[in-house]
Amino acid sequence: MLLIVGSCQEPKKTFIIPEGHVGMFGYGSLMSKKLIETGLLAGKYDGPFLSAHLKGYKRSWSFIWPSTLPAFTSDGQYYHASILVEGDTIIPQNIHYLNIREDSNSVINGVLYIVPFADLPSYDDWELGYERFEVTDLISDYIVEGGPVFAYKALPEFTKDPSADSTENIIEQSYMDIILDAFDYWGKEFEEEYRMSTEPVDQRIIRESINIPWIDPPLDKLEELRSKFKTPS
Repeated sequence: MLLIVGSCQEPKKTFIIPEGHVGMFGYGSLMSKKLIETGLLAGKYDGPFLSAHLKGYKRSWSFIWPSTLPAFTSDGQYYHASILVEGDTIIPQNIHYLNIREDSNSVINGVLYIVPFADLPSYDDWELGYERFEVTDLISDYIVEGGPVFAYKALPEFTKDPSADSTENIIEQSYMDIILDAFDYWGKEFEEEYRMSTEPVDQRIIRESINIPWIDPPLDKLEELRSKFKTPS
């Protein structure tokens, strides 16, 4: 099945979404094919994986995961993310991740690919605290046919700009490593465009974190959050 159709009369190519799938635009960790294959899939991803652009949004480090909510690892364990400050173990108030916010004058680069419709609940759970919304008409490189394209943006209560105080908030080096892996895959030009379309952040808050097991995590808070997670069908 051909998913990309070129036309000598059209300046844009056509991105065709096969039946039973949706398109996904990734601008943060979902730019990493390795993350998709090891974190969200049980094996290799063989579908289209294309550099693309989203208009009307700007990227920033404005998603927060508060320390009052348990974070979890791929092995199903829950933990506090902590850092060492002068020999003391500190649990920052928030962990920051990438987010997009509306900006009519901005265009960001990212990755366009396909996801089986049946896998969307897994994506929604992975992106807890974000909302999935349709961006089909905002993809500037391709004419999209066959289905919608989605992206994720932070829910209002999970949106906050970072400060320069690492005891208040951090970006985990492990998350930054995922972004760096995407740069290795896509190359220097992609990386430079990412930096030009992303609000800068104080590099001092990018820290190696130490996972402290959460013995009795308040899982009811996560379930309450999941119950509020409304996404388009």
